[in-house]
Amino acid sequence: MNIIQPSRLTFWRFIFLLSAALFFLSIYQTVGRAKVLGVDFSASKSWTGLVAGLSSLGLFSLLLLISTWSSYRERMLSLVEFPERVSDRMRWISVLSLSLALIGFTIAFMFPFILNYFGGMIWMRFLVFWSFSLIGMWGIKLLRKETSWFIALITIILCQSTLHLLLIYWPRVTDYPFAMGWSETSRFYYPSLFVYAPLWVHRLWRVAISYILVAAVVPALLKRLSIQGRAARWLVGFAMFLYLFMGPIYFHLTIPVIIILLGFSAQNDRRTWTSVLLASIWCGWSRVNWYPMPGLIAAILYLMEVSYKGKNFWNYLLKPALWLIAGTLTAFLSQRIYIALSGIPDTAIFYTSLTSDILWYRLWPNSSFSFGILPGIIWVSLPMWVAIYMLLRSNKGDWHPVRLIFIFAALLVVFLGGIIVSLKIGGGANLHNMDAYFILLLIITTYLIFARYRRENGDLAQFTPLHWFIVLALLYSPISTYLQFGVGFKTYDPTSTQKVLASLQEYVDAANARGGEVLFITQRHLISMHMLNNVTLVPEYEREDLMEIAMANNVQYLEKFRKDMRDQRFALIIVDPLNYNILAKRRSFAEENNVWVTRIMKSILCNYREDSIFPADEIALYVPQEGQRQCPQ
Repeated sequence: MNIIQPSRLTFWRFIFLLSAALFFLSIYQTVGRAKVLGVDFSASKSWTGLVAGLSSLGLFSLLLLISTWSSYRERMLSLVEFPERVSDRMRWISVLSLSLALIGFTIAFMFPFILNYFGGMIWMRFLVFWSFSLIGMWGIKLLRKETSWFIALITIILCQSTLHLLLIYWPRVTDYPFAMGWSETSRFYYPSLFVYAPLWVHRLWRVAISYILVAAVVPALLKRLSIQGRAARWLVGFAMFLYLFMGPIYFHLTIPVIIILLGFSAQNDRRTWTSVLLASIWCGWSRVNWYPMPGLIAAILYLMEVSYKGKNFWNYLLKPALWLIAGTLTAFLSQRIYIALSGIPDTAIFYTSLTSDILWYRLWPNSSFSFGILPGIIWVSLPMWVAIYMLLRSNKGDWHPVRLIFIFAALLVVFLGGIIVSLKIGGGANLHNMDAYFILLLIITTYLIFARYRRENGDLAQFTPLHWFIVLALLYSPISTYLQFGVGFKTYDPTSTQKVLASLQEYVDAANARGGEVLFITQRHLISMHMLNNVTLVPEYEREDLMEIAMANNVQYLEKFRKDMRDQRFALIIVDPLNYNILAKRRSFAEENNVWVTRIMKSILCNYREDSIFPADEIALYVPQEGQRQCPQ
């Protein structure tokens, strides 16, 4: 990858301008935060000092920027470039500055005081991150003076961001016995039916496998790109890793991507077919809208690596068309086999996403996703499209129109498919349903940037230099996505949670003594992981299944559930506290809340009453109503 790096003067003007902008934007947010908290600046020295300090540093940055047009320019630039003059005997300082730069941002926002007051101020977060990046940039220059300032800055930003991302999810590994989120332990309940392990082991495995599988895509793609230089490969790998988590792309969907990237060969049809079919089988077990992905990825690699010149239109497109068709059919058949072996009588539960409502308003900024799906995906992918345009324009003669038409057609298909899936009820809170689009766009962009495609004469392409500002634009969204999250640790009182478990066991024992059934809508892992005893598991009506059925409005399944509630089939129901509340459309996830309330919750509350609640652990116990039943209005 060739980068047209900024001139010395341009680079430092960019540094000073961005620094000043971040200081003044942080002041704006700080004043706004103070108003929300009711701070009186005339009586608060700490808040006044904070604003004064930020103002001074912002003005100093502006002064440095203005001085680059003055006669003091060389003296000032010499001052900020002091690492180039430091003796090698002082290189130990670089170790300290790099260590501080790598972990400073993450540690700063681990302190509850900073997190509570400034955690929601995105410009303050950017300012802190930027400040540590500058410290790290100087540290790299102290260590390796031959490194350019721009590369030093990019290096520390990527390393700092990657380390922060790697630390974010590990605090989820805890032995806290109850669910930490809507569907957290549902992911552990099902595998724990087959493999017993403590809950903390399941959480550890979940975090580790997410990092490992997403990271495994990186070397698979790097191998195809043949990037020269170990340092360059690591930096590009960090950027890819951050990009893949941007959506994020769920870890189980990376497996078919890895299979195709490692298995595709333009010269070995048997190897390609094997990888397409294996990856398609996995996609059939994973997600409906990923049925065609193995064939599409193989087709994109073919279009990038095989020139059109000298070939017939139909002959050229025959293999990618067959991969796409055969892969999609294989995925469909593999899911049908999986459904048949699952033992689940109602197969409609596997296709709830096909019948659920589409919420078109979520295409635009809304309470569930402030960016909106369309502006959000345009924002994060626009730099890649700009890079694609510039690289194609510089190498017009390398491409036959047929190749470009089908490359862009594939991108359009996965783009529209991702948009539709994102607009389905239950989606649209982020861009993770655009995962197929992200994967194809990554492959195409990197093939162009690193010149790994074949020109029409059959030769590998030549590198085209990329402007430094485009490089920064490409890195912005992957880097900034996780800066809004801190590394927080789950703390709990073991004595209190043990009392809750003991109370649950008492309720279960009492229900058993009466000969009644116990339904765990949530917290089912307590049974499969043997934290509760003598519980006969009721397989139906798990919360995620119920939610999917409610969103799809599966009338037959819902009527069965309502009948069981009317008949008071269960002596005890364990679920989250149920608050009957219909939300207005302007509220976040209003539609999801409302279908849960009207199609599920109401049937429970019309026939059961709350008997006990453990609000700290979000657990409530419901028993049958007696006498005349009361329904929420």
